[in-house]
Amino acid sequence: MRPVLLLLALLLAGPAAAQQPEWRAAREYEVLMRPFAFEPKTIRLEAGRPVRLRFLNQGQATYSFSAGDFFRAAHVRARDAELIADGHLQVAPGEQKVIALVPAAGRYRARSGNFLHRLLGMSAEIVVQ
Repeated sequence: MRPVLLLLALLLAGPAAAQQPEWRAAREYEVLMRPFAFEPKTIRLEAGRPVRLRFLNQGQATYSFSAGDFFRAAHVRARDAELIADGHLQVAPGEQKVIALVPAAGRYRARSGNFLHRLLGMSAEIVVQ
């Protein structure tokens, strides 16, 4: 009985493993975090195509990138999920973090988690088509 169960488990795991994106081949996009601005202001991605978003903090303060709806709608690489578990990413001065994901179609708002930074214009739009 055990060999049959093992074979069944391997057969069921095969298609799931084949559906995982090839993260190393994913296109990379940089998101610059500067004092009171994200660049680019509009992040354009293709729906269903794996990407790596590289967040670079070029400021002197810790910045956050809050885009809960976007992150929840996307298929996020397993090892990156805890970095954005609450819908936002924290990046220390001079630090960079990479999040790999497959975005879902839609328009999403991104903004700083800091209220003052938001008031000063630290926001962006994510357009996924």
